[in-house]
Amino acid sequence: MFVKKLGLLLLSSSLLTACGGSDSDDTRLADVPPLVTDTPEPTEYNHQVQGLVAYQGAVTGADVCIDLNMNKLCDANEPASTTDGDGLYQIDWAGTTELPTYYLIANWTDTSNSNSNSNSNSNSDKVQPTLLSSKFKARKLKQVSVIESSSENTLSHSTYADVINNGDAQLISMSGHQGAINALTHIEFQRYEQMINQELSAEAIQALLQQLSIILDALYAPLTGQAYQVTADISASDAFLNTYFSHQYITALIGDRLMATLAIDEVMAASKASMEYLALQTGMTIGDYLASDPIDVRFIVNDTLIAQGYIVTPFDNKIMTDADWLILQSNLLSDDITSHGFTLAPTHLNNFYSLEYGNTAQSLSGFISNNTLSGSVIDTGDTQALAMTCWNEQLGKWINPDRNDQGYQPIAAEYANNTINTHYQGTSVAINIKIEKYNTNSETWRAILNSQPEQLKLTELEWPEYVYRYHIEQIYDVICHTESNVSIWDMPLHNSAEMLTTADIARLFWAEFYPNDVVIDEDNQQLSVEYTTGVTSTFEWQLNISPIGLPLIRTIEVNLPVASSGSSIFGEYLVDDTKIIEVEVHQAISFEDMNDFLLLSYDGETNNFSQRFLEHLSRLLPTSQP
Repeated sequence: MFVKKLGLLLLSSSLLTACGGSDSDDTRLADVPPLVTDTPEPTEYNHQVQGLVAYQGAVTGADVCIDLNMNKLCDANEPASTTDGDGLYQIDWAGTTELPTYYLIANWTDTSNSNSNSNSNSNSDKVQPTLLSSKFKARKLKQVSVIESSSENTLSHSTYADVINNGDAQLISMSGHQGAINALTHIEFQRYEQMINQELSAEAIQALLQQLSIILDALYAPLTGQAYQVTADISASDAFLNTYFSHQYITALIGDRLMATLAIDEVMAASKASMEYLALQTGMTIGDYLASDPIDVRFIVNDTLIAQGYIVTPFDNKIMTDADWLILQSNLLSDDITSHGFTLAPTHLNNFYSLEYGNTAQSLSGFISNNTLSGSVIDTGDTQALAMTCWNEQLGKWINPDRNDQGYQPIAAEYANNTINTHYQGTSVAINIKIEKYNTNSETWRAILNSQPEQLKLTELEWPEYVYRYHIEQIYDVICHTESNVSIWDMPLHNSAEMLTTADIARLFWAEFYPNDVVIDEDNQQLSVEYTTGVTSTFEWQLNISPIGLPLIRTIEVNLPVASSGSSIFGEYLVDDTKIIEVEVHQAISFEDMNDFLLLSYDGETNNFSQRFLEHLSRLLPTSQP
C-alpha cells in the first residue's frame, strides 16, 4: 500500500515539473490580470408595438400608451402615441428589459357610445338589466365567500367596467396580441384582473386564459378568423355586435356575483343561439330585444346556470316561485276558491273596471265617464247555475267539464317560464297566460300605477309585496252554450241558413215585437225596436261560419253611444239542421290584443288587501256605497 502511494506522489511531481514548476510563485502571480471594478454600461433594447384600436369601427384619435408599471394608467413617462384615421398606431421606445410585460391602454372620448352611426345596435351598449338576485354556489380554484341577497335594492354593483362611461372610453389589452386593442382583448383583461383579485396561482391563471381563448374563438372566430384579432369592419358588423351585445348583456345580468371566473363566458356560449332565436321571433334586432330586458332571456340564463352547476335554485325577483303559482292557481284557475283580482279596460272602453274581492257571488264593477268614477256591487250569481257546455273538436261532442261520464279527461295545466299553459274548459283549445311579476317597491311598478286614471288613485293603496300582471292568449275560437235552459228555435219552414231574411230574424228573436213594433230594413239586414218610448235600438245580423263549421247567426247592436265601443254582440245562434240554438262564441285572442288592459292578480287575503281595495274604491264613488 505504501509503495503505491509513493509512486503516485512521484508521478504528480514529474507532471508539475513539466508544466514549468521551476518558476517562482511571485512570477506566477504577476501573470494574473487585475480584477475589473468599473460597472459596465447597461444593455438597451429597442421595442416597437404597432396595432389597431377597434370598437364598433376604427377608433381615431385615441391616446394609446404602454403601461409599463401596469397600474392601468397612462403615466407621463410611459411611451405613448395616437391612432390615425384608420385606428392604427405605432409606439417606439427603448428599455433595459429585453422582454418587458405591460398593458396596452387606449383612451378616447365618445359621447355617442358608438363609432358606427349606421348601426342599429348603437344604443345597446347601454343595456343594464337588473342583476339576477340568486344564491350562487362558488365554483372556483380558491374558496371565496359568496354574497347572498334576494333584495333588488341590496345588490352589489358589478366590478365589470363598461367600455364607455359618460363619454370617457377605455380599452385595455394584455401584451401578446400583436398590438390589437378591441372589445375582446378588453374582455380578456377583465377576466385576468378578476383572477388576480382572487389570488390565483400563475399556473391557474394561464390555464383559465387558455380556456377563455377557446370560448372566445368559438363565439367570435367564425367572424374574426382568430379571437383577439378584430378588424375595424368586423368590429362594426351586425354579426359581431349581436354576439358582443349579447355577451355584455349576460355580463350585466350576472355581474360579479359568480366566483367562477369564466362562468359568464360559458353561459354566453351555451345561450347565444337561444337568445338570437328569441330576438328573431320578435322581428327585433338583438340590441333592441335585449334593451327591453326580456324575461325569456332571464329564464335561459337561470336554466343554464343551474345546468352548469353555478346556482342551485333561481331566486330572480321577476321569476315565479311555487308560492307565486299557488296564488295564481287560486285566483285564475280554480272555481272552488274565492278569487282576488282587478281588471281595468282602456280609455276607449270607458275604463271599465272590475274588482273581485273574495266573494264568490259579488264583485264591484264600474267605469269612468266624463272624468267621473262610477260603480256598484253586482251579483255574479251562483256559478253552478251558469255552467256551460262547450264543443270538443277531438271528441266531436258537447262537453261539460264538471261531468266525468263523457270520455273527457281534463288536461293538467303546466307552469313554466312565467307562463301557464292550460286549455279552455271542456275543449282541447290551448290557452296561455303570460305573467309579469312586479315587486311593488320597484320603479317599474310605480310607473305602471302612475299611468293609470287618476280617478282610481291606485298609488294611494298599500299593495302586497308582489303583484302579477297577466296577458291571455287563446289559440282558436271556442263555442259554448248553457248546460240547462238553453234557448232553441225551430228553423223557419222551407228555409236554409242562406235563405234567412231579416223578417225571419225578427220573427225568431223579437217575436214579442213582430210584426207591428219592429222596423225591418232587408237591404242592410237591419231591424229597429223601440224598447222604451222614444228610445230606438238598431240591430244588424250576419251569417257567419261557427268554429264547428255550421252556420252561425250573429246579431249586433250598432247604434250604441259614441263613448262606447261602437258596436256590441247582442246574440249568437248556431244553425244545426232544423234547429237554431243560442250559443256564445269566445273568439281567439293574442297576447297583443289586450296589451292596453291592466289585468292584475295578487294575494288578497294577507293583510286583508282585497277588502282594503274594496273600501278604497268605495270611498271614491260619488254616490252609492257597496
